[in-house]
Amino acid sequence: MACKKPIFDLEGNVLEQCVQAVDRKRLLNNLWCEIHSCVSLAQGNELTLSALVDNLRSLRLDLESQSSIVDGSSGSVSSKAQDIELLIGASVPTEILIKPPKVSKNKGTGVHVHGSGSDKRLKSDKEKIVEQSQKKKRLCKECKKMGYHDIRNCPGKEK
Repeated sequence: MACKKPIFDLEGNVLEQCVQAVDRKRLLNNLWCEIHSCVSLAQGNELTLSALVDNLRSLRLDLESQSSIVDGSSGSVSSKAQDIELLIGASVPTEILIKPPKVSKNKGTGVHVHGSGSDKRLKSDKEKIVEQSQKKKRLCKECKKMGYHDIRNCPGKEK
């Protein structure tokens, strides 16, 4: 199913938006080029620079008033948050409902360490007997018998 050339299965609307974005970027590049060329031409003369600043300021004020009429805002430039809301198509929620994640143990739990007392599963009686039989018997000084206990834990010892 692999193809040598990439296949684009996009709707025409997406392709049109991409073309419009490229055209908009080209226009912005041309605008910056014009601004830089005007600044470089006027940089030797203070009167020309101040006139250029005044012209750009009046142009900015005109653009702000036009954008407030289109947006319906009260004469201020729309903020970044409003721009992002328009771009995403959703508003910022008033209440955030994200809960902190559960703490995970990523260093291991000691389950696989035998004889540490931290084994999670319960041993059957048969397993306990097999482990007990593998231990060596010793003489208990309390009851004087050979067994798996000593004077400290002798079952015949009075408490």
